[in-house]
Amino acid sequence: MTGTNKNIAFHNNLLEFTDYAYEHENVLPHRYVFVLTNLCNLKCSFCFQEKKRLEKNMSFDDWISLLEQIPQNARVTLTGGEPLMFPRFLELFERVVQRVACNIISNGLLLTHEIIDKLLEHKNFKVLSISIDNIGNTVRDVTPKEWERLKENLAYFKRRKSELGSEAVLDIKTTVLDENAGELFNIYRYCVEELGCETHGFQFLKGSYLQHSDKIYDMDKIFETSHAYVYKNFERIKEKFMKVQAYNISHTARSFMHPKVGSFIVQDDLHNLHLLNGEAMNYEDFKPCKFPWSSVHINYDGNLCPCLAVSMGNVREMSLEAIIFGERFKEFKAIIKERGLVEACNRCGWLKPKDEVVE
Repeated sequence: MTGTNKNIAFHNNLLEFTDYAYEHENVLPHRYVFVLTNLCNLKCSFCFQEKKRLEKNMSFDDWISLLEQIPQNARVTLTGGEPLMFPRFLELFERVVQRVACNIISNGLLLTHEIIDKLLEHKNFKVLSISIDNIGNTVRDVTPKEWERLKENLAYFKRRKSELGSEAVLDIKTTVLDENAGELFNIYRYCVEELGCETHGFQFLKGSYLQHSDKIYDMDKIFETSHAYVYKNFERIKEKFMKVQAYNISHTARSFMHPKVGSFIVQDDLHNLHLLNGEAMNYEDFKPCKFPWSSVHINYDGNLCPCLAVSMGNVREMSLEAIIFGERFKEFKAIIKERGLVEACNRCGWLKPKDEVVE
């Protein structure tokens, strides 16, 4: 099985685990997102992170203490902010992959040959996800010199991956913006043909500030009316997505959209795209959410949250099991089970339409 297929298999296994965990309340989650820092070397206009330098960050030892409580069949995603800005990043990465499988989400600008070599040494390193929103990444204010260095490092990643026989997947994520609407197909094709990514994702702008935020909110905020961004160039987005679909069907490339309201590898399965361009969310269009049962985020300050930035407890003050099986998380899960979705779920990447095509 290729690295790409293994990555897809992991996603499918996560879906199966999610259904199981939803029905069995004594199961620890399978996916743990370590938000190592809220700091970043870029200042993207559409980013939801505050990026304020604070003194209450989790230390290296704090992360190790948490890591030792995670089930050995789990997977950890290292992200931020920019995770490579975390002090002792490689040392923490080494400890993570000694215990569990690991993904990394990064803008890639701080990659070096040394870091790439260290990543690819480990079979438990599964996915490197790089954020690229247009050719040159000028949408993210990346300089030409930085872009050239990133391209060289991605080429080095692909070469060393082949030399070492690694099955780690190079994934590229593109945020869908009005500014890049007319370029989406060209961006995608460039990422596949020039940068050599094996999987690719189109991420729509979030519909609520509570989703994966580095700022913690009170529970009652999840019910406040949300207002998702309405794209002005949505017809162009649809046009380019049809070209992406045609390319995927005729090639071996794999692309996905988040939220996944359609498939790029199933002919004519883009009829639900309109669900991603309303200011309000129509609850009747989507399945109830189950992912708080299988996936959690641990913020840079130790607060453990589901996908929404509502603290279930702090891992520096409570054990992982005490938080996951605690009364506050039970309260949150009860709300989701009763309602299926809440206002803060608007355009969340985990949303699934009721007539979802199974690939």
